[in-house]
Amino acid sequence: MRPEEKRQEIIVGIVVLIILAATVMGIMWGKKYDIFSSRSYYTVRVARASGLQEGDPVTVSGVPKGVVDDFIIREDSVDVIIGVDKDITLYSDANAIISNMELLGSKKVEVNPGRSGVRLVENGIFRGTFAGGLEDIFETTGAISTDFKTLLGNFNKTLVLLNQSMEEDVQASLHTIHNTALLIDSLMSADIKPGISAMKSALQETENMVVTKREDIDLIISKLKKVSNTLNEVVDKNKDKLNQSLTNLDKIGEDFSLLGKRLKDPKTSLGKLTTSDSLYQRLDSITVNINAIVKELRENPKKYLEHVNINVDMFGGGK
Repeated sequence: MRPEEKRQEIIVGIVVLIILAATVMGIMWGKKYDIFSSRSYYTVRVARASGLQEGDPVTVSGVPKGVVDDFIIREDSVDVIIGVDKDITLYSDANAIISNMELLGSKKVEVNPGRSGVRLVENGIFRGTFAGGLEDIFETTGAISTDFKTLLGNFNKTLVLLNQSMEEDVQASLHTIHNTALLIDSLMSADIKPGISAMKSALQETENMVVTKREDIDLIISKLKKVSNTLNEVVDKNKDKLNQSLTNLDKIGEDFSLLGKRLKDPKTSLGKLTTSDSLYQRLDSITVNINAIVKELRENPKKYLEHVNINVDMFGGGK
């Protein structure tokens, strides 16, 4: 091979290597990889990253150890690409919080390395949370204020509708009450007022009668008082006799009670008389026989008197 050809091949090889190196460097630059960098890159996946910008610091235990490098927007989350110094080791249970550096200042990513003991590979993904600052509070307050104004507007409309409904109902109720009052007034005029007038007249006549007969009424009351006093005196004077009479009445009541018990007791004569059917039948038979004899005696007295001699001495001289 001639020296010129060999030189050309070397030049071509060098150009190809340069092109390959440039291509690899371009790819790595596009994906934010830096082979000469002293940082390792990881992805923090959060729900939102409001106010966070590229170049904001990444701290570990409050010490600055990296920067925010890029963002990848997803449908329901945001991936924050962070570069962390290589002397920091992250584990599989690492987590991060996006918070404010100052009350109204820029934000930062505070990383908790974790303690699982399982090393997180470079470009690994771990979860993070967003701690809103004062501006987020203002934003939330504004949203709440807007919702509250809407609520007040709806409440005002409800009150207006309620007021209109109440006015209609109250007016209808007042109209009904007015009609009822008119009906009651007409009934009173037709039925109750004449009755009240009659009652007033009767009371007036009664009062007049009491006034005109006042002396007679006083006399009657005086006599009733005298009769009451007399009865009280009689009762006081005959108190012992009344007590004795009451005692006798109690005794008579006891005797009647004893008589009732004896009439109910079938072992006594009175009890047998009232409870024994055979004795009742015998008495009934005797009564029937006596009635038959009396009847026969009335109808044929000679049958019983033909052998009886009756001598009557009307003047006391002989038989």
